[in-house]
Amino acid sequence: MTRPPSRYFGLRSSTDLYLKLLHDIERLRSGGGTKAVQYAAFDAAVTGSHILDWVLNELTPEAHLRLTGLKKGATPKKGDPGPITSFIERNSDDLKGINYCRQIANAVKHMKISMGPVMKDMAIGSTVRFEFADKQITSARAIAYIQIEPEGEKINIVELFQTTAEQWFEFLVEEGLWVEQPPGEED
Repeated sequence: MTRPPSRYFGLRSSTDLYLKLLHDIERLRSGGGTKAVQYAAFDAAVTGSHILDWVLNELTPEAHLRLTGLKKGATPKKGDPGPITSFIERNSDDLKGINYCRQIANAVKHMKISMGPVMKDMAIGSTVRFEFADKQITSARAIAYIQIEPEGEKINIVELFQTTAEQWFEFLVEEGLWVEQPPGEED
């Protein structure tokens, strides 16, 4: 029996979007020029954030209520948080990276933060890191970074995305949403 064509470039589940996040992280790790790093970082933030959309769609009504405090499919009252904000607030201890991804994705995509509170003093950007030996540059590589405090350390954003991916994996397995991939489908 043939499967109907996918409407989402072959992505069928939150697991597929998780695997895309791993791909985006690998692109970011491999570096390249500044633009390649910037684009991969943006893609990883968007993917890491939007796995939640797929998860909310896949959850049973009972799990949706437990994880968001809202009935699945119910429209929140004006001014009340919706399922995305409620999910992030209720699960922030176990899934800290999602909120960072949401903040980054919204800031870059919409030029402002939407859907939830704004993280004050967070900055994102890209730079070139130089390595020296005997006062000479031995290598230079572009990195994307996150800076949590105005004068805080610039942290390579790969760490944030990797942690987010690990959190998502644990969540998908625990909630029974993980979909095993057929052999050879990882690529």
